[in-house]
Amino acid sequence: MWKHFKFDPHSINLSCHTDVKLNEFDTLLHTEWDRALAQNLFTFQIDNQVKQRVLDGDLHYIVELNPSRYEKRRLPYAFEHVITPFDKNKFNFNKIKNEEILFSLDSEQQTDKHLVIINNSPIRSYHVLLVPDRQLEQTQISTIDSILFALEFITSSAHPFIYVGFNSLCGYASINHLHFHGIYMPDRLFLQTIVCSPFHTKSNCYLHDFFDTEAFAFEIKSVNDFDKVARYVYKITNYLTQSEIAHNLSIVKGDSFSVVSEPALRIFIWFRQPKIGIKPMDRCNFACLELSGYVFLRYAEVFDDLTELELRENINGIALSSELRIKIKEDIKHLLDQ
Repeated sequence: MWKHFKFDPHSINLSCHTDVKLNEFDTLLHTEWDRALAQNLFTFQIDNQVKQRVLDGDLHYIVELNPSRYEKRRLPYAFEHVITPFDKNKFNFNKIKNEEILFSLDSEQQTDKHLVIINNSPIRSYHVLLVPDRQLEQTQISTIDSILFALEFITSSAHPFIYVGFNSLCGYASINHLHFHGIYMPDRLFLQTIVCSPFHTKSNCYLHDFFDTEAFAFEIKSVNDFDKVARYVYKITNYLTQSEIAHNLSIVKGDSFSVVSEPALRIFIWFRQPKIGIKPMDRCNFACLELSGYVFLRYAEVFDDLTELELRENINGIALSSELRIKIKEDIKHLLDQ
């Protein structure tokens, strides 16, 4: 049986301004990931000397070259709808080997509920997947419980640049079985400190409107905020799902939106144009990571000449029409009023 880590609500980590990188949680994750690596459970080996650069510009985009991720990973499934029935015949997390499970995480001792597993085609070293209640065969639609799992995961880590992300179907999710990504970033992302505009006072919701592709944003300053904010986030993701609107979600440690120099978790929910079916990748995709300030690439020539201006133009290019964006924001205000 795999190991278990008990979430401690009294010792959560929120700061992105610290030199402390590892604690007991991180050590367990790293140790178990290294064990899986030694057991040859990955489709390829991550090169620890991976090429990396930071793009010139205001956002300091982090770019890394990782051709193996594209060439050796399982072929992503093609999806045409955000809501798609679960298919037992396709790959799902009930088909993985037990050795791929690193540990379970919750405040009790439910060893088969919230699982942290390897991504066998990792973007970076120690890239993991968060799989809640896998036996329920939930489709790739976020739930309150899965959002709470993501919050417990990221605040259990001491690392200032740890990241949790979610892609809906048609928002670059490749598997229709509920999961989030957990990744240790190499440096601070712009998303951790960027200023956002007040959007809805009652729910303390903000708007990340630096791009035409906008995102709703919430902050968490205490474990007491977990449940309330998870429910607000779910209201928005459920609305987007039921409206068949592709979306991405990111959770990072960062600065409070409302109080200068106060640490807080930041949660972002983007609404964007869908990516339908499988399309050839020429330069880069635009899922949760790319929207957040980190890009991994297949081709060396793209790595060498990609610019922040190109990224910003492409992110603006996946925005929904201004009319639909206005409608979505008005609908969300009404939802958050309830």
